[in-house]
Amino acid sequence: MRLTPFAPDPMPNPVAGRLTLDGVLELNARRNPDGRALAGDGLPFAGSWRDVDQATSALAAIFASWRLGEDALVGVQFGSSWQGALVCLGLWRAGLVPAMLPLGWRRFEIARALLSVGASAMVTMTRAAGAPLAEIACEVAWGLEGVRFIGCFGDAAPDGVTPLDAAFSDPDALWEGRERPEDAADHVAVITFEAGGVPVPRSHNELVAAALTPLLAARLSEEAALVSTLDLAGLAGLGTGLAPWLTTGATVLFHQASDGPALAAAVREVEATHLTLPGRAADRLIAECGLDAGRLQAVTAVWRAPDGRGPAKPLGVEGAAVVDAVAIGELGLLAGARTNEALHAPLPLGASGPEGLAPLIDLRVLPDGRLFIRGPACPQAAFPGDPGAPTPPFGADGYLDTGLTGIADRVVGRVLPGGRRRGVAQIGGLAVSLGDAEMAARVASLPGKLETQEDALFGTRFVLGAGEDGAAADAIAAAGFSPALLPASAVRGRARGAA
Repeated sequence: MRLTPFAPDPMPNPVAGRLTLDGVLELNARRNPDGRALAGDGLPFAGSWRDVDQATSALAAIFASWRLGEDALVGVQFGSSWQGALVCLGLWRAGLVPAMLPLGWRRFEIARALLSVGASAMVTMTRAAGAPLAEIACEVAWGLEGVRFIGCFGDAAPDGVTPLDAAFSDPDALWEGRERPEDAADHVAVITFEAGGVPVPRSHNELVAAALTPLLAARLSEEAALVSTLDLAGLAGLGTGLAPWLTTGATVLFHQASDGPALAAAVREVEATHLTLPGRAADRLIAECGLDAGRLQAVTAVWRAPDGRGPAKPLGVEGAAVVDAVAIGELGLLAGARTNEALHAPLPLGASGPEGLAPLIDLRVLPDGRLFIRGPACPQAAFPGDPGAPTPPFGADGYLDTGLTGIADRVVGRVLPGGRRRGVAQIGGLAVSLGDAEMAARVASLPGKLETQEDALFGTRFVLGAGEDGAAADAIAAAGFSPALLPASAVRGRARGAA
């Protein structure tokens, strides 16, 4: 499906092409069939571009056998993993659209998101982030009439779920694909979700535009080996991991960061030249890793605006460039290399883009301080899903309200985002609607109100205003809400890998 832009005069996309991202994969496989493309624990093949292309077609054959119809929506929940990357590619090749579900989401958030876009299927792991994800998917599907199929990776798949690991054992079960229109790259490629379950659609070309400044700032190339740790369910993970990997032809290892030693093992396994980490945890993870300079050329710290406003922490990898990538919710992503290790790379005010290209993004601060954004790297339209679903906050001129305030330095052309996003608590990698927090408190009959407090690692955490109670946290979890909503004292151990 191709959506009509909300604005009558959208900014032109200077990197728009005709290839979809799975088409880029096919091109990489023809150009460099034996080159190393993918690494990771449990990878069932050597990881060459030829292997990845064949695995994509094998998964596409399974998805096509579901007969969901062209452009049907499929929920995808994997975190940062090679399985999640291959599922996205397989869905694209089968003519389907992935709706990306954060790893930390549970029944309430998943059901609302799938309902809002009219999803027909869901694909996940049997277990990850301390939760039985496949079982949760079955529970969600039971309550949603439209979800007809569930696929999963991992052992002991629940009854009625399609096991996907077997796809790679039959090299002849390949999907040849279907004929696509010439403007296929301008059709919806992926749906991500803003806080409150707002569906945000992006085409292949828009996803490439969002990924361009991060990959250029980090100088990612075909010779690079990238370790990406951001959940592929959000623009941050897609724009700093999946899309740069495909468009540059680099080698990638998708890693769900939980502790330093595991991250260090991933870096050594792929002999990484580039590393992408959550900004708030970057210095801690690198210190736990004990990495020497090695081959690392660049470390990208990904911040959730308005994080990263204070003095920058040196990331402790001698000789490696440091890139600050700022995700403004699911609305925009832009990056720049630091010129001083003690200062974050600035956000440009107004229309900006890489040298020699037309602008990719335009940041505007109104006289009342509200920060707006638009451009080819931003969503251009609302998704035509459930009529009652919320939509991205488009203004009449096509600018999107970020929910942030900004301080504009018009002399040097920079903007400093400030405050918190209106109505949103940013908890690690999850943007949580404060309305959802109030609902969780009511459903769980909490003894006090969920309130927010600053947290050095997560950014924000919820606490109980009237005494913290582990039983209340269990009630929130039992009601099907994500670990991000659990009170801080109850969450430290069990949700580290999810949020």
